Amino acid sequence: MDAVLLGCHGGAGTSTLATLLGTPWDLGGYTPQTQRIETFGRPLLLVTRDSAPASARTVEAVTGLSGSGAAISCLVVIADGSGPEPREAAVRFRLVEDRVGRIVRFPFVAGLRYADTADADKVRLPRKAERALAEIREVCAATGSAASDTKGREE
Repeated sequence: MDAVLLGCHGGAGTSTLATLLGTPWDLGGYTPQTQRIETFGRPLLLVTRDSAPASARTVEAVTGLSGSGAAISCLVVIADGSGPEPREAAVRFRLVEDRVGRIVRFPFVAGLRYADTADADKVRLPRKAERALAEIREVCAATGSAASDTKGREE
């Protein structure tokens, strides 16, 4: 699967998610100096944690990227712990939901905390995490199909 991943902040889990999805396109973390992201038809996935500070950075990243014309296929919200998503974070994610194709919540997986990023695909994932990955792949497949349909019409 080919998708471009961009973290909304440092430590979002972008590299781990890139390994789980099998994509080499990990752009690291968003900064306000990020002017334009070119994905060359690949879906753009933003990755964030579900904490209140991370959600504030997410609003900043979505606003900056949307203003530059980037089409955000999916916002992947990775659980920061086994507890519930903080109310402040949930409110902020609702603020950006109309500017991203879909929001997918990836559950907390303790085993990923202990694995090297390159070995993340060797961690046994619970069903909820497998379902979240399947949903992300579904978004990517739909976005890829739409991009190739548009490209075909332009030619």
